[in-house]
Amino acid sequence: MLGEWLGDVTWNAFRERHLRKEPLARACTATSALPLLTWDVLERVLAAKVPADVLVVAKGALVDRKVPKTLDELDALLAAGVGLCLRHAERCHDGLAELARGFEKSLGEAQVQLFVTPPGAHGFTWHYDDEDVFIAQTAGTKDYYFRANTVAADVAADGSAFLRYSAERSPVSGATLIPGDFLYLPARWWHRAISQGDTPSLSISVGVRPRGAVLART
Repeated sequence: MLGEWLGDVTWNAFRERHLRKEPLARACTATSALPLLTWDVLERVLAAKVPADVLVVAKGALVDRKVPKTLDELDALLAAGVGLCLRHAERCHDGLAELARGFEKSLGEAQVQLFVTPPGAHGFTWHYDDEDVFIAQTAGTKDYYFRANTVAADVAADGSAFLRYSAERSPVSGATLIPGDFLYLPARWWHRAISQGDTPSLSISVGVRPRGAVLART
């Protein structure tokens, strides 16, 4: 799967030029991810007996709303400008579990997050992850913004570390993803995303902690 998402960038080129160094965006290379996050799949994940870890978010903050179990309940949240982040979704769906295993085989420990974002809205504000992030857009359009972390790159990701963002002066770059597009963000790079258009956005984010042997070659 990772090789498909990289498109015309070879694994060796990705490891040497991008892994833990620079973002990479590719158009139409993640079309194989489209069936992995549809509204039908999302409904099954929401109703799974082994639940995902669901965060209910809006305008950069967690909100105190009931986690939806059906698409009708989710539609009510989306209409109110509230979205979801479903962590460890690989526990809830065979296809997402297979996706995680593929990344683990290529790189290292992996988990799958699903993002559901209302039109014209964002879930999280500027933040960073301790994992490398591999994103596939599967529905809607989303603008992603990212910049190098020069003020907190040595600090584990948490709310207090994110307060350092106000001191960041690195250049901001961006990429607009439509269904089937791919974006890689190195660990601890600042990023945020805003859904565009008139329909909600669906995206898969695979967070990976590469094995030492992989990083030793970068």
